[in-house]
Order: sequence, then structure tokens, then C-alpha cells
Amino acid sequence: MSPGTELGRIESPPMIRMVDLMLGASDNIVAEALARQVALARQQPASFVGAATAVTAELADLGLTADGLRLVDGSGLSRDNRIPPVVLTRALALAGSGRRPELASVFGGLPVAGWSGTLRERYVAGSGSAAGAGVIRAKTGTLNGVHAISGVLTTVDGRLLAFAIMGDRVPVGPEQAQPKLDRIATAMAGCGCR
Repeated sequence: MSPGTELGRIESPPMIRMVDLMLGASDNIVAEALARQVALARQQPASFVGAATAVTAELADLGLTADGLRLVDGSGLSRDNRIPPVVLTRALALAGSGRRPELASVFGGLPVAGWSGTLRERYVAGSGSAAGAGVIRAKTGTLNGVHAISGVLTTVDGRLLAFAIMGDRVPVGPEQAQPKLDRIATAMAGCGCR
């Protein structure tokens, strides 16, 4: 065999498939790897600091910064991260607006309430939020004492809403906090919000 002969090749799935995987499974490792890819694309080091700097700059370029925004990692596991809900809702609204069509593909990866990903076992019969099944697509987030859900939902009058619901310093576990967040999202879906 001559030097330089290709012995094999492995190719990553397309980036959007990686985003879908990260969103659906709420995979923190993939989230960190994606943030580091943003760092490399912005000529930053593929490190926690480089990723946080690059993602913050990308958000600024999209007009999605807000007072209080602070990123220190891409996985979301650091307790020092601070992401105001308005950043998430603005990002979702921008993705759905048509002004940045390349962002719209993010919706395909969001778990569907009562059906897929981290929402598969939520929004089910007897949960108090079953009416949200199939009409809510959202990313979940859970740390000790912190619970969040953000995504999009369709109201009873057919309006698409972006939402972010977060609870910080929640003294209860996910078995109590998550159903409450789900009931809030279901209530929004049930309104004729105008």
C-alpha cells in the first residue's frame, strides 16, 4: 500500500441532524460539541470560553441578546449560565418568522408533547396537561432546582406562539415541577390568545 492511501472514511451526519439529536434527547454532550463548532467557525478556540464567546457573538449578530445573558458553556450544565427567557422566545420567533429561513429547520428537532424525545412521557392522559399533546414542540432543561421548557405551541385559534417557562430555585423535584410547567404550556395552547 502506498503512503497516503485512504483506508477508510467516516462522515458526520449533516449539522441539522446533530441539532435534531441534541434537541430531541436533550443531549448535553452534543450541545457542547455543537457550541465548539460555532467557536471554530468564528475563529475561536474549541473550548468552554471559546464556545461561550462565539455563541454569544452569534446571538448578537442575530439581534438576540438581552440584559443578563451570560454563557460559560454550550451544554447548559453550568450553574453560571444565565439565559433570559426573552432570548429563547425571540430566537424561536425569528426561526419561525421567515426572515432567517436557515433557522426554521430547528423546529423539526424539537420534541413533540406526548409523542417524542424528552416530552414522550409528558402530556399524557391523566397528567393534567394531555390537551397539549401534539400541539406543543419544546426543548426541556433540568438541573437540581432548575426546570425549564421552551418552544412553540399552536393555540386553539390556530395561532403559533413561542414560549419559555423557567423555574429557578425550585424546591421540588422534576416529578412535581415538570407537570406544573406542562400545565402552564397547555393553558397557553388552550387560550384564544390575541
